[in-house]
Amino acid sequence: MIKRKKLAEKLLLLRCRIEDWTSFNGWDNMDNHTVRKNKDGSIVWKQTDWEFVDNMYGSVVNGPAGFGNDYFFDKDTVKKWNRMWHRYKIDITVVRPDNASLEPEWEQLQQMDWDDLDMDVTLGPDPAMMVKG
Repeated sequence: MIKRKKLAEKLLLLRCRIEDWTSFNGWDNMDNHTVRKNKDGSIVWKQTDWEFVDNMYGSVVNGPAGFGNDYFFDKDTVKKWNRMWHRYKIDITVVRPDNASLEPEWEQLQQMDWDDLDMDVTLGPDPAMMVKG
């Protein structure tokens, strides 16, 4: 089980890491998490890695009303996050990222009353088992 606050912190760090990487390497160089193509092979919809992580972060932070409705967190999802963490690594000896959203959002997470959102995230195959209250 993963505490929601810890999961939110990890997702925030990953999202900021992607932002830092793309600010240096260009947003067009970011990978797409999901791509949908029509029968002709043209892309009709895509979701970037940043959008994928940001949507999950929002689900975790917004609590039980939105938590788990759009996303299922399982071992494969955690593996994807780990691959993204390595994919968007920046050599900090060359570039010192200064992400403007990290500190205020981190502080916001620390100030939230997580006891009111007393839920843990369980990684498992059954979506109904994902949240325990």
